[in-house]
Amino acid sequence: MEISLLMTLDLREQAALQAALVTHGAPDSLVTLALTGGCRIETIEEARRLRRWLGDARAGGETDITVLNTIERALIRFGV
Repeated sequence: MEISLLMTLDLREQAALQAALVTHGAPDSLVTLALTGGCRIETIEEARRLRRWLGDARAGGETDITVLNTIERALIRFGV
């Protein structure tokens, strides 16, 4: 299954995400989003990996940042 989900951030959210990515193992799409302010997620598996990483980061207490919650809510609304 192929999807096309485009996510964008404003500069404040982008800076917050960059600060949050001190955690190792962040998915490529999240790193791209942090560096450029936008990313394209092309497969449902990639979206699921991103959502799983976000959940693990939150559960592990590694980071508590609003932008990660916003990204996760967008994935949920999209049906991932």
